[in-house]
Amino acid sequence: MGTTYRDLAEGRQYEILVRVRGVSRVEREKRAFELNVEDTQGTRFPLIVWEKSEAGRDFDWQQGHWYRLSGVSVNEWPSGKVLHGTSALEIEDLGSRKDDTQANILYLTDSHLGKTTHEYLGQRWSVSPVDGFRTAIEYAIENQVSAVVHGGDLFHNPGDGIQDKEVAVCREGLTKLAEHGIPFYFIYGNHERQAGRRIMGRFVDDGLATHLGPRYEVVKDTVALYGIDYTPDWDKHVLDLEQAPEGLTTILYVHQSMAPFTASANPECSLQGVQEASNIPLDSVVTGHTHSRSEQHRGSHGLAGGATARLGETKDELEPSVELVSIEGDEMTIQQEYL
Repeated sequence: MGTTYRDLAEGRQYEILVRVRGVSRVEREKRAFELNVEDTQGTRFPLIVWEKSEAGRDFDWQQGHWYRLSGVSVNEWPSGKVLHGTSALEIEDLGSRKDDTQANILYLTDSHLGKTTHEYLGQRWSVSPVDGFRTAIEYAIENQVSAVVHGGDLFHNPGDGIQDKEVAVCREGLTKLAEHGIPFYFIYGNHERQAGRRIMGRFVDDGLATHLGPRYEVVKDTVALYGIDYTPDWDKHVLDLEQAPEGLTTILYVHQSMAPFTASANPECSLQGVQEASNIPLDSVVTGHTHSRSEQHRGSHGLAGGATARLGETKDELEPSVELVSIEGDEMTIQQEYL
């Protein structure tokens, strides 16, 4: 795997692979460049190139390119680690590296951990969200997927809050993924509320999860992931997404009722509307929320995931499932897997 941000410590020089996310030319404090970079696991941190670096001070840094840096050193601060390129810096431009030509992403949504019964139109039945969530995690590990993305409502979070046992189940699953080198990305649904956000915030701090937002996250040098949390006033939301490097497939995850994937006469948004409102081209838009599975290929591609528990209109109407999304080059294939 090579050196990553987690391995860096003061008092040594390192060789490390980084991708440039942003670069600024500066002329102060004997600095030549200030860069925002990420390692091969997607962790972002600053790199300062100093004027004393013959290799780096006039280098043509390209946003989106991978570089093999050697002779770099580290400072550790309370806010995080800073990489430094000084006189020992050597640089190899690897371009928009695509060593892995395929990314396999497991998409699951609406797990509702903590929910015990489901009711619809007067019918009521028991549900076991823990079973579906655990099965999805095991599927991800057994199939060695590139990443797992959760599309919202990981926790049910009823009025009395989230119980410790549900938190433990989630931590157990995310820890297993981390132990197998599988990153876990997520957005917030309408059920997370403040309690769910605090819990997920702790998982983020512990390095077990990454919250998707308007800044892209790259998986396998193949796909750029974006996310928008559940938004009650969607009409007021502005899609201002960071431009991904050229050649990456772009996927946006949302948690809304979206036409044509809902029977509602008043959906919060539409697939076409999201595509048109985006400031960058989107290869796919993926949603959850409505507990119904469907896919559209005509024109704009879109996918609505079901749920990992029996949360349909009847007890047997929706079988718990996940979606295995495979991206290779310009091709995307989606396979529904029942839990």
